[in-house]
Amino acid sequence: MKTFRIETWGCQMNSHDSERLEGLLRGLGMDAVEESSKADLVLLNTCSVREKPVQKILSRIGELERFEHRPAIGVCGCVAQQEGEKLLKRSKAVNFVLGPGQVGRVLEAVRAAIQGERTLFTGFDPEEEYNFQTIFRKSSTRGMVTVMEGCEEYCTFCVVPYTRGREISRPADDIVREIEGLTAVGVREIELLGQTINAYVCPDSKTTFAQLLGRVSEIPGVKRLRYVTSQPRHFGPDLIQVLSEKPNVSRYLHLPFQSGSNSILKRMNRKYTREEFLTLIEEIRSVVPDLNLSTDVIVGFPGETEEDFLQTLEVIERIRFGQVFAFAFSPRPNTPARKYAEQVDEAVKMDRLHRLFSLTDQISTELNQAMVGSVVSVLIDGFSRRTEQDWQGRGDDNRVVNFPATGREGVGDIVNVKIIRAGTHSLYGQAEGTSSGPALPVMKPGALNEADASGS
Repeated sequence: MKTFRIETWGCQMNSHDSERLEGLLRGLGMDAVEESSKADLVLLNTCSVREKPVQKILSRIGELERFEHRPAIGVCGCVAQQEGEKLLKRSKAVNFVLGPGQVGRVLEAVRAAIQGERTLFTGFDPEEEYNFQTIFRKSSTRGMVTVMEGCEEYCTFCVVPYTRGREISRPADDIVREIEGLTAVGVREIELLGQTINAYVCPDSKTTFAQLLGRVSEIPGVKRLRYVTSQPRHFGPDLIQVLSEKPNVSRYLHLPFQSGSNSILKRMNRKYTREEFLTLIEEIRSVVPDLNLSTDVIVGFPGETEEDFLQTLEVIERIRFGQVFAFAFSPRPNTPARKYAEQVDEAVKMDRLHRLFSLTDQISTELNQAMVGSVVSVLIDGFSRRTEQDWQGRGDDNRVVNFPATGREGVGDIVNVKIIRAGTHSLYGQAEGTSSGPALPVMKPGALNEADASGS
């Protein structure tokens, strides 16, 4: 096998796992290709959170089988952990199954596939070595850094504790070393990752997440610092204080509330109430009033009445989230909610979802229009998707901003942009000047690996 392609579904954790997988495969001497039809090996890095994930993966496997140049196939990610040996039995085209807790064994799986063996690597090894120096970074401006793996919240709708395992926090010193390496090659924004990131506790020093966030914010070169995903019940005064005191901690916060009904929150096992969530938002906004909030919402959870749903809409109207990621409930394997009585009719779920999006789009548009006339600091990621005459980046509050290229700026620059118009999902403006250029030349993907190899 000489070439590979990784297809990624799901969250930031999956995207970062794909970076880890790519780094290991490149270390084996394999080359990445842009099209799966040209690959000797295709990895399907899967997500099991959304509806019918197994059917989607099997459908994709069927498509890959019909390629003239039929690749070897590895199923990775959460569906791999969830289904395990069943995937090998359901499709002979699958050469190996590799769960998210076994990413480091991908080379073992590939070597076995070359020998004609079909292998299964699932489960969780707390002693597995995490080598951040092998990660192949896809972005030249933003670096994802895993803080902890797993989740122990056991929300009744969520499969993550079963596919990602128990919570394991990385040592704080290792996290800091990884971030120092990223900033040394020009990465400007760091995104800390964890399923329930504010439950982090360093296994060595017992450093809390708030303390870690404060320490990372002081690393030279960290211009922006984001983190996902927080659990409301772990969001304490110490974390709010860091938000208020550290200007490079992003004015964007993703904080899922899932439902505005206390009865539904209890059935979900969220361990907080509607009132506690609203109070938390008031406390955060009292010290960071310009915070852009996003959230997750599930509609049609078993037993959800029209009144329960209206309470969810009321919370959305009251808080006015900049972005809402909403989904209709779908039962997941191994979760208690899949066996609950009072399952909501699909037509009712879709109606509620459409009504919710109508409200959230209105709010997002109004919030974005309020930005017109303001000047925002934009970190340039690259050209706009629509035209290479425009740059695209994100403001400190994570809003997407497009603006015409002037020839004086480039990828990795932080530019002051005056907003002149706004849509539901993005802003458009004019550059007013470069706030600060990259401290070092912006790296190409994989440059961190090359720098480490050369001893620099």
